[in-house]
Amino acid sequence: MKTVQLSDKWSNFLINHPETGMGYQLVKVFLNNGKVLREHKVLNSSLLVLEPNEKISSFQIEKIELE
Repeated sequence: MKTVQLSDKWSNFLINHPETGMGYQLVKVFLNNGKVLREHKVLNSSLLVLEPNEKISSFQIEKIELE
């Protein structure tokens, strides 16, 4: 499983929002290049789970919203 460690900014944001299920949240991730990642899991408000073909780093994340 490929994951990206979220910055403290996004971890703190997600900690203050409800979980989708036990230990995870489903999110929409907006990247600074205009791409949007939909229905991605974040584990324990800190690890973004990527699809096998995705390659991003935390500094590319412009915004995160709950799905």
